[in-house]
Amino acid sequence: MNNVTSTDELIYAVQILLSDSFRGLLATHSAKYPGYPFGSLLPICRDTKGNPLLLISHLAQHTRNLQADPLCSLTLIEAGNGDVQQMARLTCLAQAEPVNSTSTAERYFRYYPDTRRFHKELNFHFYRLITKQFYFIGGFGSARWFDTDRIQTPVPFSTPDEAEILYQLNAHDHDLLKRFAGRHGIVDASSTDAIGADPFGLDIRQGSNLHRIHFNATYDSKSDLLQYLSSASTDAPRAQ
Repeated sequence: MNNVTSTDELIYAVQILLSDSFRGLLATHSAKYPGYPFGSLLPICRDTKGNPLLLISHLAQHTRNLQADPLCSLTLIEAGNGDVQQMARLTCLAQAEPVNSTSTAERYFRYYPDTRRFHKELNFHFYRLITKQFYFIGGFGSARWFDTDRIQTPVPFSTPDEAEILYQLNAHDHDLLKRFAGRHGIVDASSTDAIGADPFGLDIRQGSNLHRIHFNATYDSKSDLLQYLSSASTDAPRAQ
């Protein structure tokens, strides 16, 4: 990532990295070896309030650590190759809390459908990370702390509204989604599903691969977003 220095540029870069990340390094306080941090690489998605969401086994070491001390951090890094010190990195200082919500679980399963049996059969549990502070490094010379309220914006869509948006994209053999994805360079969308929508972008899944498509503006209502998706797909190359 090119270095960014203004406050607005940094905030936007943090929001992009947070929304683009589907895996992160969770650091917990070791219960077995007090004083030592314990790192785990985990899949994540965001709940409708923008909080990172985890599904973790009750037998996992990081789960036992969180039960003893819920304070933790999650580190995200910009995708790509090259000098890691030139890439954007984001550390989220957070407190983990258990989640028991059917709508939250279903949102996670859209991103990771194979994990449904982990939750049902293997006693995996959901946790959300309530972020207290963000520390962002956008490259050399651009590192800064941010309060949560400057970064995370709750999604204004209700669960039924988001479900309707996704239905419209995935209906009729994913016709609208294929056209919209084709407009953004995704030309092989035969196995693609829309899995999450917010005012700033669309999350899609191609098999086990997750991608983020950013919108050209912010759309705060279901009707405005559906109108944008429809108009942005008009005359777009049809993905096969």
